[in-house]
Amino acid sequence: MKDKITKLRAYTTIDREEKFLNDMCQKGWKPVKIILGMFFKFERCEPGEYIARVTTSMKPGSAGSSKEKRESMIEFLTDSGAEIIPEKLNVDINTRIYTVRPSSLGEFEINTDIESLIADYSARRKYHRNWSVAAFVLMLFAILFGILMCIDGEYDFACIEFTSAAVELLAFLMLFIPVPKYSRKIKELRAQRAIHE
Repeated sequence: MKDKITKLRAYTTIDREEKFLNDMCQKGWKPVKIILGMFFKFERCEPGEYIARVTTSMKPGSAGSSKEKRESMIEFLTDSGAEIIPEKLNVDINTRIYTVRPSSLGEFEINTDIESLIADYSARRKYHRNWSVAAFVLMLFAILFGILMCIDGEYDFACIEFTSAAVELLAFLMLFIPVPKYSRKIKELRAQRAIHE
């Protein structure tokens, strides 16, 4: 029986990524390392022994990471008994924090109040919006260069540009898909906040 496995997964939202990690924990696999944001390494553990959480270290209203927020989040998480899952070669390594904590320590929730949830989902939405806009702009440039290559009769290069545009379109869609979901979640949380006020 294997004691270590690696799974290849790509997710557009943190929620789905967190669900995958917790499903693996329930099956008896503790996440121990994440490479390139899509290779998840696991070691065998007791089923349900750990709870995994993924949170952002992004500044509210920003798509960038705040070093101070990241350090204080890591300190808070480790003080609560959580282990930080190391990341290697991840492009946006400073925007997420992956953790596991023994389930014997009880429930493991990071953002428990409405204000911190709204701030977290707002940061996630802005992150996805900014990267999807960048992918869209790159796609437009690839299409433009492809058209220019066709005009010049360089059909081989045009084919490469149009293929690049198709890849950028896929990237745009994958990055943009979570934006409406996060907007709905923020709207729901604001409605809950209004009820409690």
